[in-house]
Amino acid sequence: AGDAAEYADAAGAVGGLSDGGLLDQINHLLVMADREKSGREASPTLVIVDAQSVKCDAPQGDRGYDAGKKVTGRKRHFAVDCQGRLLAVDVTSADVQDQDGGLPLVQRLVTLCPFIKILVVDGGYKNHFINAVQDTLGRLVEVVKRPDFAKGFVLLPIRWRVEQSIGVLTISRRLKIDYETLMTVAAATILFASVSRLLASIT
Repeated sequence: AGDAAEYADAAGAVGGLSDGGLLDQINHLLVMADREKSGREASPTLVIVDAQSVKCDAPQGDRGYDAGKKVTGRKRHFAVDCQGRLLAVDVTSADVQDQDGGLPLVQRLVTLCPFIKILVVDGGYKNHFINAVQDTLGRLVEVVKRPDFAKGFVLLPIRWRVEQSIGVLTISRRLKIDYETLMTVAAATILFASVSRLLASIT
């Protein structure tokens, strides 16, 4: 088989793992094992949610324009625990608002991690997100805002963990830009990076 056929087969296998939720389950089991190894309860009670817009260099596939970040491409929606372990990730077009992409992520996450009590977000997550999480899902949302007077990079309490985690997970050149045609495959590549990181920590 040629290179193109081999790539298509590999992409199909990755997409199948992601679509069926198997990769989410593998990552979740490794998160629990790593948390227990560090002396914590297996399931987190506090989660930090954030989003990252990146350029998309795939020849085909959905993409959009994030006017705030001035990026044409995709948006990655992340949820991590208090030590930066990736709990869940979704990928949308970049024009999707943080709160609109974050809500389905959180709805899926609370089935994986039912003991979550608090979600920490930034000011981009507005009342629609906050009310849905608190009223429908019964979890508390804590908004950590950037100070109005701040310029440049600011280390925000608790939330710096998700920014650190995003930086570690996307440090490879492969993940700095989204090269995948399918957004399910784009999410799966990030989960694979998380699985590799967790396996290295556990072993």
